[in-house]
Amino acid sequence: MEDQRIILPPRATSFRAVCSACQADQPASRGYLGAIVEGALELDDDRGSVVCQRGHEIELVRETPAAALR
Repeated sequence: MEDQRIILPPRATSFRAVCSACQADQPASRGYLGAIVEGALELDDDRGSVVCQRGHEIELVRETPAAALR
């Protein structure tokens, strides 16, 4: 499994996402059940990390979406 990364917009402080590693390890019939990870990144921080319930580390990166820079 590749490294996981969650990109957060500039003003977001919390998130809810799917851990790709957890989802890949379970039957498709379970959908996202048990693969959800939640966390927060303070506005002053541009980087961070979170660990899902099953121990997979996910990098957090704060970025401005490319469309907003045009």
